[in-house]
Amino acid sequence: MTQNNDDIFRLRSLAIEKKLARDNVRKELSDTKERLRPANLIQEAKDKTLDRIQKVSEDALQGVKDHPGKVATVATAAALMALRKPLTKHYSKRKAYANSEHHDAED
Repeated sequence: MTQNNDDIFRLRSLAIEKKLARDNVRKELSDTKERLRPANLIQEAKDKTLDRIQKVSEDALQGVKDHPGKVATVATAAALMALRKPLTKHYSKRKAYANSEHHDAED
């Protein structure tokens, strides 16, 4: 009879484990479905992107603090590159104006 009781106990234990496993799978499936909803995926992507932007911004700010001279040099070079056409036009007009005044003075 002891063997029979052990078998019954083992079967009950297996049934309980099976029910717990099934409940866990259902819970995991439910959590996965919720996580994979498009709205949740979009929000998760936004959150991760904002975190990365914040990290990059902090690193960049620290780089500026650590190397202000290099940053100023690069910023100046970038500004001159961006403004080269307007500056060229300005100085060409100025030079042309100066030359025309010089010719008018000779007349």
